[in-house]
Amino acid sequence: MNYIGIYHTDYTRPGSVGCDAPCITKGRMMLCAHNAASEGGLVALAVGRLRNRRRLAEELDCPRNASLSQLALRAYLRWGTTYPIHLEGPVVSCVMDEDGDAMVLSRDRMGELPLFYARFGQGGVVFSDHPDAMLKSAKAEPLVDADGLRELFGLGPARSPGRTYYRDIRTLEPGCALVMKGSDARVERYFRIKDRPHEQEEAATVAHTRELLEQCVADVASLRPAVMLSGGLDSTALTALLCRHMKEVRSFSVDYADGAKDFRANAFRPEQDAPYVALAVQAFHTQHRVVTLEQADLANALGRAVSLRGFPGMADIDSSLLLFSGHIVRYDRRVLSGECGDEVFGGYPWFRGEAPLEGFPWSGSLELRESLLLPDVREQLQLAEYVGDVFRTRRAQADPGAEYAPKERRLKTMQRLCFEYFMTNLQERAVRMCEGVGVEVLTPLCDDRLVQYLYNVPWEMKFMGGQEKGLFRAAVADLLPEKLLRRTKSPYPKTCSPKYGAIVRSMARRLAAEKDAPLFQVVDRERLLALADSELNPADTPWFGQLMAGPQLLAYLWQVNRWMEERDITLRL
Repeated sequence: MNYIGIYHTDYTRPGSVGCDAPCITKGRMMLCAHNAASEGGLVALAVGRLRNRRRLAEELDCPRNASLSQLALRAYLRWGTTYPIHLEGPVVSCVMDEDGDAMVLSRDRMGELPLFYARFGQGGVVFSDHPDAMLKSAKAEPLVDADGLRELFGLGPARSPGRTYYRDIRTLEPGCALVMKGSDARVERYFRIKDRPHEQEEAATVAHTRELLEQCVADVASLRPAVMLSGGLDSTALTALLCRHMKEVRSFSVDYADGAKDFRANAFRPEQDAPYVALAVQAFHTQHRVVTLEQADLANALGRAVSLRGFPGMADIDSSLLLFSGHIVRYDRRVLSGECGDEVFGGYPWFRGEAPLEGFPWSGSLELRESLLLPDVREQLQLAEYVGDVFRTRRAQADPGAEYAPKERRLKTMQRLCFEYFMTNLQERAVRMCEGVGVEVLTPLCDDRLVQYLYNVPWEMKFMGGQEKGLFRAAVADLLPEKLLRRTKSPYPKTCSPKYGAIVRSMARRLAAEKDAPLFQVVDRERLLALADSELNPADTPWFGQLMAGPQLLAYLWQVNRWMEERDITLRL
C-alpha cells in the first residue's frame, strides 16, 4: 500500500489509518502518502510515470525537476476538475481542495495502476491503491454480498468494471475521475477508446504500427529496464527494440524444476519456451538468466500473492510471477513485459474462432463453478443467470454498431470486453506481484496511443498473412529471426508438475479438515474433497484464461479461504 486518502470527514488521526507514510491534513481532508505536494488549501498526489512530463512542466511554468504531485497540483490550478485529461501515461492522481470543498481522484487511461474507493457517511470518501488499507481505516467494511459472491465464483479471478468482491469498495475504471464537490459525487470519463474509421492501406498501417511500437519503447528506454523474455513474439520484439537504445540488456526467463520432463502440450500451450529463449538471447546478445522455480515454493507463495492483490487471484500463475520478480530484483528494479500484446493485437485463441459471441470466452466451466457451491447457496446465487445478464449488458455496451460487417463487429466487441475483463486482471497481476518485491513493471504494449490505433485497424489486417498477430509480425519483420517471428502464440509458462498437483491436493484436504474454515459457508466440503481426489490434469481445458486448469482451481479455492479468513469477511446473502 502506497497511499490512503480520506475526504470530507472529521477523522483526522493519522496513526489510525494503518499507513506509515507522512500525513497531511487540510480541514476535513487527509492524505497519507510519500511525495505528496501541498500549497495553501490544496494537497495533491500523483504516482506512476508521466510520459509528457517535460512538456507539461513547460506549459505549467514549473521547474523541470517538479514532482508528479506538484505538476498535478499546478494542473488543477490551471484546468480545474478537467486536469486529468492532460496527464499522459500510467498516472493515478488526486487533488484535495479545502477552500473549494472539492476533490478530484483520477485513474490512468488504460488502468495499469490499481485504484479503489468507498463512500461512507454523509459525503465521505476513502481511497487507496490497495483495498486492505481501506479496511484498516475502518471506513470500509469487509462485507461481501450475493453479487460479490457471484463475481467471485462466476467471473473470478476477473471482476466486472468498477466492481470488487466487497459490497462497498469500488474500483475506479480506467480513464475515469471521481469528482467530489461537498457531499456530491460523480464519476466522469475523461478518456475512452473510440471507434474511428481506418483509412490507411496495409503498407501504411504496418509502418505506423512500427512507429508506435518504437515510440512506446523509446518512452521507457531511458529507465534502463531489464526484460522478461519468453521467446514469444511480444517479449522478443520488445527486446529487439530496446536493444536499439541500450548497449547491454539484461533478460530473464522463468522455468520450473523438471519442467522439460513434466511438460504436457495442449491447444493453449503447444510448446516450451526454452529453445526460443535461447534463440532470442543468441540473436540479441542479452545478458540472460534463467530463473528455475520449485513446486513447493509456488504453493508457499499463494498466500503472499493474495495479500499483494488484496483478492484471490490466478493462483500459482500469480505466485510464480511473484517468485520470478523476486529473482529479477537482485539485478534490476525495472523490467519490461510483453503483457497486453495479445489483447491489443489479437493473439488469444478466442479471437480466431468463428463461433458466435455468447459468453466470456476466457471464463468458462460455469457448470463446474456452480457444482462447487452448497446447494442452497447455488440456488440463491444462480451463477449462470448472473453471468449471462452481466455478459449481455457488457456486450451491448461494447458493440460498435451494425455499420460493421458481422465478423468485424463480433471481434471488435470481443476485444473491448477483453480490455475490460481479461486485460485489467492481468495488469493487476503484473503490477501487484512485481511491486510486491520492489520491481516496477513496464508494459508498453498497453500504451493508449497504440491501443487506440490498433483497435480501429480491421481484423483482416490484424490477421495479416493468415496468422494471429500478423500485423505485429509484419511491423517487426526486419528485427527478428524467422523462427521467432513465426512462433505460434504460447502463454506465460505454468508448471505441469505432478508434484505441484500433489501439494495443492494436500492443501485442499487440510483445508477440508478445518471445521471453521470460512470457505465452507459457500463451498461444499465434499465437492472440494472430490476435486482433490480427481485427476487434476494440468493440460485439461482451463476454467479461466489459458492456464488455469484443475490444480489452479484447487489453489484458487484455497486462496478464497485465505482471503476470507485474514480479513474476517462477513457474508450477507
